[in-house]
Amino acid sequence: MKKFFVLVVTLALFVPAMASAQINWYGQLDIMGSMDRWQGNTNFADEYSYTDSRLFVGANFGLEENIEANVALMYRGSWGDNYLAGQQADNTSDTGLLSKTVLAEANIVFKNLFDNDRLTLKVGKFYYGEKGDSIFYVGLRDMWKWGYAYSQYNWSSAFDGGMDGAQLTYDDKEKVKVDLVYSKLANENSTVNNDKINMIIINGKYKINDNICVKGYLYDSETTSYQVVGLGNRMETIGIKPMVKFGALTASGEFAQQYSSDSSKIFDQVLSDSILTRLNASYKFEIKDMTLTPRVQYLRAGNNFWSDVSDANFGLISSTYWWYWGLYNLESYNIGADWTKGKYGVSLDIFKNGDAEGGDSYWYEYDLTAKYKYTETIEFYAGYAYAVAEYGSDNWWETRGIMGVNWKFGSK
Repeated sequence: MKKFFVLVVTLALFVPAMASAQINWYGQLDIMGSMDRWQGNTNFADEYSYTDSRLFVGANFGLEENIEANVALMYRGSWGDNYLAGQQADNTSDTGLLSKTVLAEANIVFKNLFDNDRLTLKVGKFYYGEKGDSIFYVGLRDMWKWGYAYSQYNWSSAFDGGMDGAQLTYDDKEKVKVDLVYSKLANENSTVNNDKINMIIINGKYKINDNICVKGYLYDSETTSYQVVGLGNRMETIGIKPMVKFGALTASGEFAQQYSSDSSKIFDQVLSDSILTRLNASYKFEIKDMTLTPRVQYLRAGNNFWSDVSDANFGLISSTYWWYWGLYNLESYNIGADWTKGKYGVSLDIFKNGDAEGGDSYWYEYDLTAKYKYTETIEFYAGYAYAVAEYGSDNWWETRGIMGVNWKFGSK
């Protein structure tokens, strides 16, 4: 009923304006099948298999000069969970279409604010962050990367509904871009809890020249429960990310310090081992009509460093396990390569993932992913991963196969 009421109110606000505006549709359709096997379950009938689907449809339209609006809905579904081939996962409390549909975006954008073409204000429900962000990303996640009953799992769907607040952006279109965001984030789609996070984000980028730029950010969040934010009911993360590009070489570094407080004090406490370090480098070789891009990554988040909305990738299997807690107490090494020729692409990755505090609790994972770009907007993919965990002499293994299609459409 609550979702239905929100939908009715949203339509009442925007439909009159849409009637006289030019509408630009945008969206994304994902369908992914997956099958997992692990040590002790070698019988085909005991394999864990499922199919996830997700449809995101939005409309962008002008209200009047320098004012535009965005409205988007998202449907998610999962089938074949809990070894029940062809049956919907845990549908005992399913109330139909509305129970699996969320209002993902509903915002108004004011451009040329105060007659300054560098200022833009966005108000309402919206997404924020960039894919691959170490600290903060609320948006459409790549289904093939996260998987594991995407639409049902607590953390992988907890923040799909966007964030409610305001975003003020200063962009000189040349060197400087700064976002100031105040928002509330409701964990309403998760069964973990229904706490709300109050957050302030200052996120800036300065372009030194065509080859070098520096990003910096401050992320402040507060909630009534440590289960959502992490280590205290108030937390600050301050970081810097230099990035360079010289010809075919691309590299970046990221360093962040985190503070935590149980008494809602700002910059209250520096916990031991609460630092994030991330290093990335890649080099793109172009050979006739082919490209080959070797790449390496090192990422370490201390055992007192937390991010529950990180978009960092640790592998098709290992990412899922660390996703239970977000980015926390992790040291990850990755070496990989991407090969492309025309519409075809192949990626190979090797990961070593373990606890930041050391010990012999770590995973080796080997991933192989192939993609076929059917059109400019439609991509088919398939992947296979094998992981083995080293716990003394007990080697636990798991495999995962995926196959799916992604279709991005529209003008946004």
